[in-house]
Amino acid sequence: MSEFIWQEDYTIGHAKVDAQHRQLFDLANKIVEAGSSEALTHLFMLFYQHVREHFEAEEQLMKQCRYPGYIQHISAHNQMLEKLNEISETIFDRHWQPADIKAFVTRWVLVHILEEDKLLGEYLKNLPA
Repeated sequence: MSEFIWQEDYTIGHAKVDAQHRQLFDLANKIVEAGSSEALTHLFMLFYQHVREHFEAEEQLMKQCRYPGYIQHISAHNQMLEKLNEISETIFDRHWQPADIKAFVTRWVLVHILEEDKLLGEYLKNLPA
């Protein structure tokens, strides 16, 4: 059973961003279901790579549309990357707990997507066509 279930409330209205968010949900579920430390390491590295790519795409989008919350949003991205770096250290030291990734994804969803990314989505919807 999946730990993280995508809900329509998580969509921000930008197809690329929403697709990337769904992909990260899928990877997070695979991580918490990993059956070996090798699988966990591989999946976490893939997750980290996708998070970085997603943040870069989102930051480029914000820059292009002159999003006024750009600096604050980037700060949130940097904090999440720092947390992912901490989690990666626990994985490589074999001290990883499933609660680590659960806490990260829960925070990412509840705070970042539902608050910060939603603000970006609203801003994008209100741009002149």
